[in-house]
Amino acid sequence: MIALLGDRDFGWLAGKTGIPASTLSDYVQRGISRADNAVKIARALETTVEFLVDGQSAAPKGHLIDANDADWVEVPEYSTYEFDELGKLTPITTTAMRKDWLYSSLGDTSGIWMTSAPTRNDALNIDAGTMLFCKDHRPGERMMHGAYYLFRINGGIILARYSLRDGNDGEETVTARDLGHEEDQYIAVARVIGEYARPL
Repeated sequence: MIALLGDRDFGWLAGKTGIPASTLSDYVQRGISRADNAVKIARALETTVEFLVDGQSAAPKGHLIDANDADWVEVPEYSTYEFDELGKLTPITTTAMRKDWLYSSLGDTSGIWMTSAPTRNDALNIDAGTMLFCKDHRPGERMMHGAYYLFRINGGIILARYSLRDGNDGEETVTARDLGHEEDQYIAVARVIGEYARPL
């Protein structure tokens, strides 16, 4: 953490993360004990949680390896018009992407796929048709409060934020009580983890 701070101090990092400077100092001595704080610190320092914790798992964000040495992964693209109760159908196409870029941008390299946003989302400033990176949401998997998901409802797909409680912000939101397996209820298909050009 100290090396990543450069000429900045714990006061700067405390302001960026909301974590007290004394706690940050303790983390340097004893290690980061809370996962949520590790994520906040990694984002502020533009690195990955893994690199922050062990300094070896991945290079900091923005530091890509030489293209000749890069590992590549095929990322499939699906059409939201072809999602049904059994899931995604055959991919439209696949795109070769650098694993180091995916990891530094999205924090992951496996199980990622792309699709076009089915609807406009004003909160994220995303237009319908914007390319999104997603990960499947498995039945029974815990959903993340505040994360954006693709939901299937009445045969169509929408993009909405998941929340544990109602909000009055006017944003398209699906709450815990909306979820179910009946025809008129929302069914989570995938968590949206990024736009083609930026993580969410």
